Amino acid sequence: MHTQIRSILFSAFWAAVSPAVAASPAAVIADPAGDAKFPPSLAQTTVPSHGVEMDAWFYQAAGPGPHGTVLLPHGLPGYESNGDLAQSIRRAGWNVLMFNYRGTWGTGGNFSISSAMDDVAAAVRFLRAPATIAKYRLDPRRLVTIGHSFGGFAAGYEASRDKGIAGVAVITAPNLGKINDDPKERATRLERWGTQLHPVHGTTAAALFAEAARHEMDWNYVRWADALRSRPVLLIAAHDQNRKDMQALATALNGAPLLESRYVQTDHSFSDHRIALQTIVIEWLGRLARRRTADER
Repeated sequence: MHTQIRSILFSAFWAAVSPAVAASPAAVIADPAGDAKFPPSLAQTTVPSHGVEMDAWFYQAAGPGPHGTVLLPHGLPGYESNGDLAQSIRRAGWNVLMFNYRGTWGTGGNFSISSAMDDVAAAVRFLRAPATIAKYRLDPRRLVTIGHSFGGFAAGYEASRDKGIAGVAVITAPNLGKINDDPKERATRLERWGTQLHPVHGTTAAALFAEAARHEMDWNYVRWADALRSRPVLLIAAHDQNRKDMQALATALNGAPLLESRYVQTDHSFSDHRIALQTIVIEWLGRLARRRTADER
């Protein structure tokens, strides 16, 4: 199986090197052996956030654990929910929590960028609660945030503020601190967002862009580099409108000892490279787990 994944080297510019990955991990392409005593499961649950019970679903890995857990916030509005990625992550032995932000997909409340980032923090608190740890057999020391598009922005923001997050993967995320900078790109994004907010309650595309303008300093993810530098960071860029911003984030993190980055020649949703996306993430999680085990010896 051949995919067109290009590794990115950090220098003065992004350079595409290395041939395509030749094979995918078993967790991406094969079902694991069964575990009769501790089978995998999918549990519907809710996550409390500022008076709202957010709809959520928990992919529990097979085995007694304790398992590392991935928090996988979705994009805006989340038409591509990355459920295939969640399944691969679970087959690799990690739990996965997904949820709907307040004001999206029927979950109560009104949506805003700020409230969504608060929702991600609330999901982290949920995963660290003793009752959750016991119920889902998770290891709170191995809590990782992975997000795509807006979810990647939210995953990076949470990791930059919470030093207990063990690692973060940012997948072609927009830099919301800079989306108002270029008038032409702003107009393109504004038009696209305006057609995609049907599942979102209590806001408009224009209101979200205005909110981003008010937070242009603290939502510029290049400014988060120092807070992320000491932990494993995976950046995955695509051939889309966010590529330039992802390059800026990579440049800001240049020299970070645990930084990995990939570029995939595909669209924003990785429509024709879903296996490639899963391969990159699963291999990164494997290296993260091995590094953690080595550190604990």
